[in-house]
Amino acid sequence: MGVAAGAAGAGAAPGAGAAPGAGATASTPGAGGLTDVSLGLLALPAVEAVLMGLLAGLAGALALLSRRVFFTESLTHATFPGAILGVVAATWIAGALGHGRPGFELLSATLLVGAALMCLPMAALMRALTRVEGLGPQAAAGIVLTIGFALGYFLASWFKPLPLKIDSFLTGSVLNVGLVDVAATGAVLAVAAAVVALTGRALVFHAFDPVGHRAAGLSAGWADGAVLVLITATIVVLVPAVGTILPIALIAAPAAALAPSARSARGLLIGAPLLGAACALAGLVLGVALRLSVGGMIAAVAASAYLAAACWRGIRRRSPARRADRP
Repeated sequence: MGVAAGAAGAGAAPGAGAAPGAGATASTPGAGGLTDVSLGLLALPAVEAVLMGLLAGLAGALALLSRRVFFTESLTHATFPGAILGVVAATWIAGALGHGRPGFELLSATLLVGAALMCLPMAALMRALTRVEGLGPQAAAGIVLTIGFALGYFLASWFKPLPLKIDSFLTGSVLNVGLVDVAATGAVLAVAAAVVALTGRALVFHAFDPVGHRAAGLSAGWADGAVLVLITATIVVLVPAVGTILPIALIAAPAAALAPSARSARGLLIGAPLLGAACALAGLVLGVALRLSVGGMIAAVAASAYLAAACWRGIRRRSPARRADRP
């Protein structure tokens, strides 16, 4: 309910962005810093940060191994129009039932469903574009990304007024997540971990040698489908906490930071989730302490981790001891 938690505040006053009650109190860190916030109010956001960091890191490792980072980037923006339509559906359902404004639970559920459903046609469009001769995955991702972002803004303008601000879709609100959001993230993480634990060898085999994978009698369609579903589910459940723009940073950066130095795919599948959780938790603490956007700080920390890893590798390559070891 991170995005949905902004509904009441957005409807009440132009400058408000958080729900009354616990959500509004938890959002006060932006005004007073870490020392002004009860640690109890940060418990749920901290749990969400760790869970989504683990999940994003695992999905990022799978995306990197299967060369689907551009696909992942395009899907992050595909959730934007889907989330808008989900909120519109929640408003219509609440009105039909005579409840007036939709509740947080209904908003959260329809938002996630709408985001997930919109990923289907966008994923199909991405696959179709990559088959066009002369059009690479980067260009295809750029086209889908632009369509998703533009469609989201068009729908937001078409269905004005919405029960929450547009900023809530773009950057989310880690501090306002609810039990529904944490449960959804935890459930997807559990499924993803189980899939990797049970079929990780087959997924890695398919990523590195798809021809050999098929020759061994293994299902290529199942491997592709499993990776795509896990990536899509990860993006969807991250929307309430970090919106539709920022998930790609937490998904791609940890895996990209560790990939060049990882000794095995197994090491990457373990290390990327741990680094993702560390980045998310550090971003939460820094965002609250410095009175900055927590979602933006999480993305900045993830990007900084990648830059730090790249600089460290560059320093090691140029060190005299490293050059002396070379034949």
